[in-house]
Amino acid sequence: MVMPATGRFGQLQEIVQDVVYGFRQLRNRPVYAGVAILTLAVGIGATTAVFSAADHVLLRPLPYSDAERVVTLWETDVAGGDLKKGVSPGNFLEWQERATAFGGMALAQPYGLDLTTQGEPPVSLGTWLVTEGFFEVLGVTPVLGRTFRPEEHIRGGGQVVILSHDFWQQRFGGDPAVIGTSISLDLTPRTVVGVLPRGIEYPRPNPIWAPMWFSPHQLTDRSSGYMDAVGRLRPDRTVEEAQADMARVASSLGEDFPATNRNIGVNVIPIEKHVLGPVRPALLVLLGAVGFLLLIASANVASLQLARSAAREGELGVRAALGAGRSRLVRLIAAETAVLAALGGVAGLAVSIVGVKLFSALAPPELPRAATIAIDGRVLAFSVAVTVLCAFLFGLVPALRFSRPDLNSVLRASGRSTTAGKSHLRFRSALVITEISVALLLMISAGLLGRSFLRLLDNDLGFVSENIASVQMFIQRNDQSAEERLVKAREFKESFASLPGVDEVAVTTALPFLPSRIDRELPLIIEGRSEETSVRRVHTNVVSPNYFEVVGVPLLRGRSFTELDEMNAPRVVIINRALARQFFRDDDPLGQRVMIGVLGQPAATRMIVGVVENVRLTSLLEDPPPELYAPYAQSGAGSITFVVRTQGPPAAILPSLNNETWRVDPTQVIYHAGTLESMVADTLAGRKFNLVLLLSFSLIAFALAAIGIYGLISFSVSQRTTEIGVRIALGARREQVIRLIVGQAMRLSLVGVILGIVGAGLLTRFMQHMLYDVTPTDPAVFLQISAAMVVVAMLAAYLPARRAASSDPVT
Repeated sequence: MVMPATGRFGQLQEIVQDVVYGFRQLRNRPVYAGVAILTLAVGIGATTAVFSAADHVLLRPLPYSDAERVVTLWETDVAGGDLKKGVSPGNFLEWQERATAFGGMALAQPYGLDLTTQGEPPVSLGTWLVTEGFFEVLGVTPVLGRTFRPEEHIRGGGQVVILSHDFWQQRFGGDPAVIGTSISLDLTPRTVVGVLPRGIEYPRPNPIWAPMWFSPHQLTDRSSGYMDAVGRLRPDRTVEEAQADMARVASSLGEDFPATNRNIGVNVIPIEKHVLGPVRPALLVLLGAVGFLLLIASANVASLQLARSAAREGELGVRAALGAGRSRLVRLIAAETAVLAALGGVAGLAVSIVGVKLFSALAPPELPRAATIAIDGRVLAFSVAVTVLCAFLFGLVPALRFSRPDLNSVLRASGRSTTAGKSHLRFRSALVITEISVALLLMISAGLLGRSFLRLLDNDLGFVSENIASVQMFIQRNDQSAEERLVKAREFKESFASLPGVDEVAVTTALPFLPSRIDRELPLIIEGRSEETSVRRVHTNVVSPNYFEVVGVPLLRGRSFTELDEMNAPRVVIINRALARQFFRDDDPLGQRVMIGVLGQPAATRMIVGVVENVRLTSLLEDPPPELYAPYAQSGAGSITFVVRTQGPPAAILPSLNNETWRVDPTQVIYHAGTLESMVADTLAGRKFNLVLLLSFSLIAFALAAIGIYGLISFSVSQRTTEIGVRIALGARREQVIRLIVGQAMRLSLVGVILGIVGAGLLTRFMQHMLYDVTPTDPAVFLQISAAMVVVAMLAAYLPARRAASSDPVT
């Protein structure tokens, strides 16, 4: 039977009236409306912001065709336990020839090209030199132009580059006419032939891509592992089959080239796992955390709605007595709920916009595709869905509970609520217990991260990072000799040392925690031992005589370098404690002779003259590896970093160091300038980011749980006014009344704490990968956070309890 138009119009009119009435009810109770809307805004806004990050980073496909067939390839050090090392060009060429599971392989070499513009200082641009077919193997098609042609991968075959999408937007304003234009890189005109799509995260974002060709030295270089390799599987091969194939290839190379490949394996990692694997667990934990926060927010608003509906029970009873059916009452309550949810959703969207901006601004450098995080159609749809879900969660129970009032009780009470009673309190108590348990779970998770972060900070760096500035540059020219580079380096060093506020200046090729360390792992052979017992790759560094003093690395044995350790003097080296322990154990390393090449120099015999303390190179998480130091005066390396110890804040002197560099040489490019303290902090950015977000969500959940306890006890006191008055009239002391009411809150909090501890014990195990030197069930964290929750519950209950104890028995 079709409803007449007038009937549909009447229903629509009633809905409009209910919505208007709902607005009016909220306007008449601004405190209640404000608390509810703010609670919803925080829950919906935080959830939407984190979902936006998870959606753009994790849920959207990578911009590579058939990405499931694309894998990254890494060398492994079987003896040292390193499963993800850079690839040497000589090994890569052997892989290409011997592997059978791949349709293609390609290599990317980190490089730097200097952009020169008329009237401006030169700027170093991070560059990837890529082998033939790299973009085809990766599965990337330019949004403008083309990729490199085969003839452009031959020396002298063409000076062409491809731009990253971000660099194209920033430098050229997204102008399509950039294709075919020329830019000056390393004082050579290079033609722009393509622009890559946005979001290319492998190997790492860089502004410039250029064709690569192999030098004669690279063709046989199997020890310089600093390149990134990618492969595309054949359609009939799996990752497991490719891994087995590369294990076979690595084994054969170990037999053919034992001096460099005896302990070198190959690790095959799908590109999705390589790009997203490190951040996926943390984002999923954060998404789960805001989901719990949303649950607490909904529970709090549901509790407020129950109290609000209980206060209206008399009104609803009168409406029912005058003939309003249950569906009409449900619609009336649901209209107010819908208005509240809509206002909370709009406010939540505003919170999420701010949250996304903060998320993008604070995101650690290793978070892929962070620049793409935004509020778009998918995120808006999610926000609407969350708002509807919240309305359902906090509006369903009040609508069903109070749409069928007990008319006799209501009318007998003359409009005073007498039926909310025990069933209402039981349900609100269940909501509060839920809030406490979930808030405790979040706080324990944040506590574990915080304890882990502090443990990480306790690790000894092995050097002093305070008051250290650094300037990295490449001073080598094609026609320069090592002696000329030494003169050039000395000129810069003396110029920096003359600046006000500078204490001392040292030189190194591999400053710890520098983003682009020139640090190669090279084979070390100990004189008098067989290759089988002595060949291992070790980190090599080149330093000036005062380097250890400037960065505060203690000398343990022997001597440091001196000015006498120059180019024509006997070759000497200093080793760290880890190398001494691993290679010499109980033997005295001083005076021992080793053979190793340093920074491209041919292998030469060098005598160990000193042992220094271990230094962490790139992370507080990793143990210091074996490391060997050679005198800078015996190397004359072109890629160096000046280490400047300052009297005051090192960041303040960086502009002067830059200006002094260009005063000495206006054409000199600065690759990196920064403070050592900030570089160490950058490596902790990801953990700090996770900690700050989870702690923020946890504190909000903690506050909402406290508000929930306060609201429940306040409502309970209002329902028990007569009982409390009788108790006081019969002689109950003030302390007894307070103890009675606080005891109710304590019982709820203890139940919530027990459930929260059980939940944390089960769920924090998924955080194991985010923790350092802390177990997911750390007793200290569990006990401290649980005790804090009980104390907060007591404080939240004390205020309404004290108010109740001061009641006038006559009233």
